Amino acid sequence: MARLFDKNMFIMLLTIMVGAVIITFFIADIQARSQEKIKYTAEIENIESMNLNFTSRFLSSVGDLDRAREYRATGNYYFDFATIWYNTALVETNETKLDEYKSLVIDNCGLSIYNYNLSMYNFKIASAKFIDTLSYSIDEYTTLVNLYVNLSDSGSNLSSLRIVASGYLRILAENITIQNGTVQFANNMTEVQELLNTTIEEYNSVVEEYNKIEEDIEKEYNIIGFSEDRTEIIIK
Repeated sequence: MARLFDKNMFIMLLTIMVGAVIITFFIADIQARSQEKIKYTAEIENIESMNLNFTSRFLSSVGDLDRAREYRATGNYYFDFATIWYNTALVETNETKLDEYKSLVIDNCGLSIYNYNLSMYNFKIASAKFIDTLSYSIDEYTTLVNLYVNLSDSGSNLSSLRIVASGYLRILAENITIQNGTVQFANNMTEVQELLNTTIEEYNSVVEEYNKIEEDIEKEYNIIGFSEDRTEIIIK
């Protein structure tokens, strides 16, 4: 009887131990699955947050870039007209008309400088925002964002160079006069003309860089109609 009791007790204790092990295993499995779910949920929330931050910052950066491009296009419009009136003034022999052309050059230079300043400001803002966007960018879009950073920096340089060129052009126009029936400069403008030519050469070099970046964005990401095609007017 005692042996039967011991055997039953052993079987019962063994059953209890096996049951405890099984329950412990299930509890541990449930806890592990719960932790994995929490981790997975946290990762999903982090990805969604990154995507949201990337999208909002990228769109905001592009908005500033578009404004910068619009101001630059307006600045180019006034600079082109200033150039036209300047070239016209250089062959004018009527003092009244000459004064009119000079005023047009000076006014358009002032308007171009105003718009180029706004353009440069917005290009710099866009560049800073694109750099901030990189913090939330996944590898797939890093190259794109870097291209936009480079484009913004290049656009800022273009606007800055045109501000300088507009200033030189305005100085030249202010010094145009008629002496002995021919158009001349009231003062020696050789240095100013050389500075203007140097600035224009540097500008044309940066334009090539700017256009190349636009082409890279268009080709790699198939953004149709992204670039701006403008014909530059040559200053005599």
